[in-house]
Amino acid sequence: MKYGMVVNPTAGAMNTARKARTLQAVKDVLGDCEIHGLDTRSRDEFMQCAAELARRVDVLIVAGGDGSFSDAINALDGETVFSYLPLGSGCALAYALDLPPQLTRAAKKIKEGRLHEFDLILCDGQRKAFMSSIGIEGDILNRREVLRESGISGPPAYAMATFGSFFADLERSDMSILVDGQELVVPDAVTAIVTKIPYYGYKMKVVPNAVFDDGYLHLLAINSRWAEIVQILANAFLNENKLGMYRKAHEIRITVPRERFAQIDGTIYRKGTAFDFQVLPKALKMWC
Repeated sequence: MKYGMVVNPTAGAMNTARKARTLQAVKDVLGDCEIHGLDTRSRDEFMQCAAELARRVDVLIVAGGDGSFSDAINALDGETVFSYLPLGSGCALAYALDLPPQLTRAAKKIKEGRLHEFDLILCDGQRKAFMSSIGIEGDILNRREVLRESGISGPPAYAMATFGSFFADLERSDMSILVDGQELVVPDAVTAIVTKIPYYGYKMKVVPNAVFDDGYLHLLAINSRWAEIVQILANAFLNENKLGMYRKAHEIRITVPRERFAQIDGTIYRKGTAFDFQVLPKALKMWC
């Protein structure tokens, strides 16, 4: 088996030099493995690097966060066999794949793995994803980007953005959600999550009924009051969330009366009033 690893140089807390040293130990575990991407300087360069490397290897390992993996699957077609090495901060995908936190142990699991076929989400007919949402998560990410531009980055930026979105300016929207053609009205919604995996970052089990390979989209709409939102967060961290309006479907359309941010795989997607989601069964070939 020939592996190729494409590395996002900006993912997570490690600098580029430390990443290079750490990934050499991973390469020793994998054996026949090329490592590329540490010299990429933009998202486009990273995606191009992933596409070029995939043509030369049997399995393309994406080393980065959830957003890095999302960029890679959108740079390549459905015939590419992927794997994942978590180098980001929250890394929801790592929990969904039950990867150990130590990178050499994760590499060992990859080497001993087998081929799986997972579903993906097609967003607006143009972008593939494994998790998405409309509402507060996008607001938080937008605030974080503004803070980054002002020179505040890392965990402080995320903490300040979360505080601002939750405590200073919690925005709600009346949402109309078509679930396989049947309307679900959610007044004063904080968020609507459309996902294939049960986890958010940091092992928060927000949508416990979500399954990666069952052929359905999994929707969770939340319009809870403050006390219930705190309970949702606590339960998701400690065990699993049990609140919110849950549905599963093949197609979902969400409309809101005023523009809201949507996020895909932990990255700002777009701002709008209408969003369409469709399940792509067995669209992701994964070696794990």
